Amino acid sequence: MSSKNTQAMIIAFIAGILLLISGLSGVATWETIKDFVVTHVGDNEILQIVFTILLFIASLGGIAVIIGGLLIGKNRVGTGKFIIALGAGLGLIGLIISIIIAYQQESLTLEGFLSIGMIGLILSIVARFMAKK
Repeated sequence: MSSKNTQAMIIAFIAGILLLISGLSGVATWETIKDFVVTHVGDNEILQIVFTILLFIASLGGIAVIIGGLLIGKNRVGTGKFIIALGAGLGLIGLIISIIIAYQQESLTLEGFLSIGMIGLILSIVARFMAKK
């Protein structure tokens, strides 16, 4: 295993732990987004199903990042990067949507986004880009 992949594995592990500790698995973000959509678009069965699936996947965010890091450590770089993308991807999408919602509600503050969870999210993205086949 290359030193880059070793570093990526360690960073992914730390990122996953930070995501788990902070609770930024994406669930709270997607609950907020769901509430916003239901309020502004309406509530129906299809939206409920979509958000149930998103909440399930988002709940695995930190665990997925850790598993992805371990796979990178086992020279399964492509699979590891994919799993990290799944774990961090919903977090990134949720972060972007949360910023948009906060901006629209005029409650956007810098300290709201500089948290342990955001650091974990950023580190997970860094780990994914560091890993090389």
